[in-house]
Formats: sequence, C-alpha cells, structure tokens
Amino acid sequence: MSGGNIPSAMVENKKVCIIAYDGLCTFEYSIAIEIFALPRPEYTPWYDCQIVAADNKPIRGLGNIFIDAEKNLEQLSDADLIIIPGWRGVDRFVPPDLKQALLKANQRGARIASICLGVFVLAACGLLDKHKVATHWKFVDALRERFPDIFVDPNVLYIDSGDVLTSAGSAAGIDLCLHIIRTDFGVERANEVARRLVVPAYRDDGQSQFIVRPVGREYKGNVAKLMDIIREELGQDWNIGRMADACNTSPRTLQRKFRDATGLSPHAWITRERVELVKELLETTDLNIDQIAGITGLKTPETLRHHFKRITGTCPTKFRSKFNPDGRAWVQKHHRV
Repeated sequence: MSGGNIPSAMVENKKVCIIAYDGLCTFEYSIAIEIFALPRPEYTPWYDCQIVAADNKPIRGLGNIFIDAEKNLEQLSDADLIIIPGWRGVDRFVPPDLKQALLKANQRGARIASICLGVFVLAACGLLDKHKVATHWKFVDALRERFPDIFVDPNVLYIDSGDVLTSAGSAAGIDLCLHIIRTDFGVERANEVARRLVVPAYRDDGQSQFIVRPVGREYKGNVAKLMDIIREELGQDWNIGRMADACNTSPRTLQRKFRDATGLSPHAWITRERVELVKELLETTDLNIDQIAGITGLKTPETLRHHFKRITGTCPTKFRSKFNPDGRAWVQKHHRV
C-alpha cells in the first residue's frame, strides 16, 4: 500500500498514546512527539496523538523540562498504538496501574512500541516472554539477566513482533517509528516523513557498528600481558601454539584462561581486536582496504570484509562514509574500500 493510495474504507485516524513519566527521557519522548503528534493536515487519515501520564506524579524530564499531561491511563482503553519512550532506569519500579492498563490494551489488540529502555516496562509486564526483542547495546546484559525468558538481539535497530515492537537505543526509535508509518500508511508516506526529518527512510545496518570495544572481565596473570602484546602486534600471526608458548602454558589452559577473561576463544578475541583496529583505521586514515588488511593481520580484503560485516553489521565502505568525512571523499575518489 503506497502513501498515495489509502483505501477509502480506511478513513479514521489511528489513536496513538505516548506515555509520559517522571524522569522522562526527553530525546526518546521528542522522537515520538515529532513523528506522531506533529500536525500533518495533508495526510488523511493519519494519527491522533494523546500524551498520557504514567501515574499521578509531576512529570519532569532531562534538561529541567516539565510536561503537563492532561490525559490519564483510561486513554489506553481505545488506543491503536502505545509508545513507551524510554524509562527511568533498568531496575526502576513500574506502577501497577500502568502494567494493568498496558496488559488490557495488549489483550484488546493494541500495538505497544518501546524505544530504548522502554523495553524494560514491557518486560516487567510479562509481554515479552519468549519474544525476540531489541534494546540499546549497553543494556543487553541487564535485560537478559533480569528477564531470562526474553531473547535479546543486540545487533538490530528494531524488532516488530506484531503486537509488541521494540527498538535499540535512542535514535533507533526514529527507525521504529518510520517502520510503523510504513506498516500503517505505506512506503511513500514514510519516505515523505523521513525526508522532512532529514534522516534515511530505512537503515539496513545494525547497531553493532556503534559498540565500543568491550572491557574484558577482571583477569590477572600472564594472559593479560599476552593480550596487551597481541594488541600491539595484531599484524603478526598469532596461532594457538605461539600464544601458549608466550604464556608458558598449554594450549588447553590458554583456551580456558581466555574464555574466563573475555568470554571468547583466543581466535575469536583476536578477530574482534583486529576488527576494532580496522574501525580505527577507517575512521582516522585514508589507507585502502588492502593496506588495512595487512596492518591488522586479516591479510586479504575478502577476509576483512567478511569479519567486519559479521561483527559490526555493516561493510567498510558504509562505516567509513559515516564516521570519517574525509574518508568519504577519499572513497568517492578512489573506489577502493
């Protein structure tokens, strides 16, 4: 269904309720407001938006912003779509009345969409059990630990499970909201809204490209020194035998120490370190893909592209164009990465 070909039977606007709460995440809230509450008289049908208070507390947001939400949770009884724009924290209390209202709305058939930490509200309601969900990469472990029956995908920008929709951190809420528009009113209308926001209508990359190098678990001993040496000499050949000799231990013991320290095998850890170095070189230099493959120990452009795509969810060309403006011009000139 295209944006300019809405069936005549589809004449009523869709009712959207945006949940506001004390401690409001103002960026996530603003995303929902800009997309669903901004008047767009040229679109018929469109969305009718209501701001709904999560409880009876005053609503303050980051930046000393105060929100006057005149509507209460009764508005959810006939909402077509409910947006939860973040939440107070991963372990913050969810009011029972809000839980009950969300559960009733879900049972009635309303869609409920969360942005970033809003997924913890849905999880607290039990709406995500056995579902695959998205959240900000920083909070993946916390979500998994608190709700082990939920399947968390740390790489995607959003997931649509039909009645519940979840997005990754902050700006990924824009991607989710545009997806909702595409679902409700077609590609053309979603593209028009995206153009007005000056954002891509659809991003096919995941959020792995934005994850900084993880800090390993606490570890002591010669394996830590080995890791530091490897980071300084990633271009060299680090097979398991050489690593074990450097630690004066057996390959089997080395494998165990690496998993205890990083959760990864030595080979997997080295590959991730090499990809991190690739990212750094793409961001800060004009080296071509062959040169970067040699410096990082990935050896060939094909191997580099394979591991880079697998780990970051994007390709070197797109990464460089986003994170290295000078590199973008270099790519356009040389067509090498």
